[in-house]
Amino acid sequence: MSAPIRGSVSTASLWWRALTAVLFALLFPVAARAHLGSPNVFFEGPAGPFPVRVTIETPVVVPGLAQINVRVLSGRPESVTVLPVRWDAGTKGAPPADPARLVSGETNLYHAQLWLMNSGAYSVFVDVRGPEGHGTAIVPVNSLSLQRLGMPRWMTFVFAGLGTLLLALLISVVGSAIRESGLPVGTEPTPGRRRLAGAGMVLSAVAALSLLGIGYNWWNRVDNDFMHNRLYQASRLQLEPQTQTNGLRRLQMSFESAYGRADHTPLVADHGHLVHLFLVRKPAADVFAHLHPVREQSGKGSPHYTVTLPELPAGDYQLYADITHESGLTETLTNTLHLDAVATNSVRPTPDADDTLTLAPVKAFGPTTLAGDYRLTPVNTGPFRAKQDTTLRFDLTTSNGTPAPLEPYLGMYGHLIIEREDGSVFTHLHPLGSISMASQKRFAEREQAGYLANQPLDLLCSPAAAVLSFPYAFPQPGVYRVWLQTKLAGQVQTAAYSLKVD
Repeated sequence: MSAPIRGSVSTASLWWRALTAVLFALLFPVAARAHLGSPNVFFEGPAGPFPVRVTIETPVVVPGLAQINVRVLSGRPESVTVLPVRWDAGTKGAPPADPARLVSGETNLYHAQLWLMNSGAYSVFVDVRGPEGHGTAIVPVNSLSLQRLGMPRWMTFVFAGLGTLLLALLISVVGSAIRESGLPVGTEPTPGRRRLAGAGMVLSAVAALSLLGIGYNWWNRVDNDFMHNRLYQASRLQLEPQTQTNGLRRLQMSFESAYGRADHTPLVADHGHLVHLFLVRKPAADVFAHLHPVREQSGKGSPHYTVTLPELPAGDYQLYADITHESGLTETLTNTLHLDAVATNSVRPTPDADDTLTLAPVKAFGPTTLAGDYRLTPVNTGPFRAKQDTTLRFDLTTSNGTPAPLEPYLGMYGHLIIEREDGSVFTHLHPLGSISMASQKRFAEREQAGYLANQPLDLLCSPAAAVLSFPYAFPQPGVYRVWLQTKLAGQVQTAAYSLKVD
């Protein structure tokens, strides 16, 4: 009975081809959706003689593809290349640079994709060449697995059904091979062959199910390892509020690293401070403080960071602490804090020169008068769209309309702090973008190429101008609070706004 055997093999082949086509149809859309929802990194500054705006969408799982857009704002670029550089490998351990291709229909926008293969601190070296010369911009990025990508329920049922079908086909082929192989045409299988075929089918089912069990256990171990060792979890911000005998309130904090396996390097100063602590009173956001805790080493344990709190009104506060590791990895740690009313006869604290406290409700996004009779006017007032590249611009003038004489505050002429109303988004921007200046400097120093970073390295300011601009894209719709900080006549000024993003 060789004909039935040939017929069975042909049917199995057809089934396999159909299954392969279905699998390809199912898997490719999943790959296309795998990079949605990751936060963008923004940089706007010089690459030698070429001013560039770089936007990087990092993957939500690692290894993964980073989407890179480079807009050359002026000049005649002839080539744009991008190179991913891991902090502990440097350019010598990096792959060859990839060319960025000119986007169809654009004259100055280039696009490229880069694989980020490991977790940790990376930097993308953007190299631009043209008749005007050649320059490189360093754009630090965090390469972290931020999500565990799940499988849609409908796909679970599809794969379960296809797997069951494959298992049944396998058992059927084994039974047919034992029962009918080698028999002359027209000869019926003997009862013994049928029993042997049945036993073979049972054994093949047991073997297949055992292999599935081994694969299931292996997958669970891999998934467990990912959840506990590779999926990023921010370090925990631990707080110990203290009231001293003189009535001053002191906040002691420590960082219990939940991600030390990926980055165990110590902290480095960014804008002259190891920690930038922001406090926002909820729910009205009518109190905003920007403080700078200092490190205190106690014994052999982890260092503590302490700050004497200014005279904050009672209430519930959302805390955000920005830190930068020596590797270049940056983190924003969060916690909440409840403060009771402070005694009226308490001693006034001596603040750090860079600490600020603003006791004012947020206002509609529009012109504002600052202390000293300066006028701050948002240039673009919306409408703002989520996930749409924009530049938040502010015109800062004196009372007679002349440009205000800006002074550096924490190494920049302007700082823009953005928080979504529910606290799910928090961003600290500069005119150069969302990157860490300390991280950029570290990458440049490791390459012994200070000229690659924006100069000078000790004061990474954008050029002084009457208009402060901040590149950004709001990640999701909602109501946002915006605080702009700048320095005028030796005094740090803070303007608080509220705006809606569609």
